Amino acid sequence: MATPTAEPAEVKHVEPDATVVEGQATPPDWPAGKQKSVTVIFNPVSGQSDPEERKQRIEEALAEHGYKAQHLVTTKEQGARFFTEQALQDGVDLLAVSGGDGTVVEVAGALVGKNVPLAIFPAGTGNLLSVNLNIPTQVPEGVHAALFGDKRSLDLACVTLPDTGEQKYFAIIAGAGYDAAVIRDADREAKNKMGLFAYFWSAANNLDKKPVRTTLRLDGGQPLVRMAKSVMVANMGRLQGGLEVIPDANPQSGDLEVAVLKAESLGDWAHLAWSAITNQLRDEKYIEYRRAKRVEVEFTFPQPFQYDGEDVGMVSGFTAEIIPNAVQVMVPKEAPV
Repeated sequence: MATPTAEPAEVKHVEPDATVVEGQATPPDWPAGKQKSVTVIFNPVSGQSDPEERKQRIEEALAEHGYKAQHLVTTKEQGARFFTEQALQDGVDLLAVSGGDGTVVEVAGALVGKNVPLAIFPAGTGNLLSVNLNIPTQVPEGVHAALFGDKRSLDLACVTLPDTGEQKYFAIIAGAGYDAAVIRDADREAKNKMGLFAYFWSAANNLDKKPVRTTLRLDGGQPLVRMAKSVMVANMGRLQGGLEVIPDANPQSGDLEVAVLKAESLGDWAHLAWSAITNQLRDEKYIEYRRAKRVEVEFTFPQPFQYDGEDVGMVSGFTAEIIPNAVQVMVPKEAPV
């Protein structure tokens, strides 16, 4: 998959288009006689469904509303960002993506600062963006939300890796340590065999991962030193099944939520799991929550790192910064803010 790049120093705050009114989105206006169409960035390897059947479902759902689907199919050589930039050059009023979270975030990163709304047709294994934004996983309902839903201005975040200087956008959670080890070991082969259970299998196998001395600096303040099993920085906080691991994360808040995970023993994890199920994580002693617009993290030795489910490899630290009002996303009218 192509790697999105960003220049957060130049895109600190993206003002929404003055014509956008939250909760009052309508399908694009089309000149008389012109075929109404929706450009779809299509990842054929996302999820476990047959890609041709997925294409057909999208085409049929759009056709019911008088639209034609124009699929731009990603490859290893030409990823989602490449086709998004191509679509922007050609001129589009609405851009849809059919793929997993990685594909969606890659498209969203290319739309930062552009007044082109993004529609999501979830097709991955986890589909955390659709979980957090209440976007339907079924194609007909997803198409209806794309054409007749609400247009919401949402924050993104940009993470910088000090080892390489690379910058990557994320929409949900970036993290280092235990959470990233779970993502790493639930690879494509495991997900193809077990689906979502690949994450549970990986989580159990990584329980013995040891905490590491970690230094955090929030908004340039004094350093905070912790022994952490995992450090997660979130723009949205819900995982599969609606489980909120970072309850106060909100993609319209202009802030990032930081979670420092301290659980070690099996008993600690059992206590943590119960708190998550009963919605009591805010009071959980095995997680420390903080809030900031910019988060700098350093480790005493390299840790696995992930952003929005993408395994990046080992890092000695990272910096994450919020980009308010970065992208416009179509959601169902009944979806909560």
